[in-house]
Amino acid sequence: MGEPIFYVVEIDPPAEALPDFAAWYAFAHAPHLFNGGFTNCTSYVGVSGTMAVVDIYQSDDWSMFQRPAFQRYIPIAVADPFRPDAIRGRRNSRTVYHHHPDTPLPLRDAALPLDTDWIMIWRMEGDAALEARIADWLRDGGAERLTGLGARGIRLLHRGPDAPTGPSIRPALAVVTEWAAQPAYPAGLPDWLSALIDPAQGFIGWRLYPWAMDTRLRLGTAPARIGDAA
Repeated sequence: MGEPIFYVVEIDPPAEALPDFAAWYAFAHAPHLFNGGFTNCTSYVGVSGTMAVVDIYQSDDWSMFQRPAFQRYIPIAVADPFRPDAIRGRRNSRTVYHHHPDTPLPLRDAALPLDTDWIMIWRMEGDAALEARIADWLRDGGAERLTGLGARGIRLLHRGPDAPTGPSIRPALAVVTEWAAQPAYPAGLPDWLSALIDPAQGFIGWRLYPWAMDTRLRLGTAPARIGDAA
């Protein structure tokens, strides 16, 4: 098995199309994606960022895109009669990421499913040396600083080969942080890293599932998990 992938798909549907998008994603698109080989599918609605919706998919390796299950999925997705008209032809970006070897932090298996109510994405151009510098900062107190502000997980990511379904328009590096409630932006970053982050490339969003359109979630007052005490 190779490196787990963290596949970020962004789309910009009009606000009035969000209920139709949510229903289609839950009842048609996500089942197709699982059948195609993804191990986790979730969706986030932006409160800031250049696109309105960020979908995050995970799988065990980039080679998933070459397997028979995914090849069967492609024509199904193209011909999907339930896809809302409002998202056909909308601008989008598809970025395949891999995790830095020393992250995510706190220490977790990179293959574990993303499970968080809010995400914040920072993006920046950079090479392996910059990625290593960010990893050093996280290791030497940066992760502690972020978790002290409320971050529940931190993923340092670098781009992998583009998916066969389309190219990415995003920079080479990203940091994804996971939160229980809406985070502040920027939060807990040193000046040298803040200067490298392009705010126009960032994203903050709340999880569309499993509590679709739940106002309590966006206010940070929803139960942490289904079945938990209110």
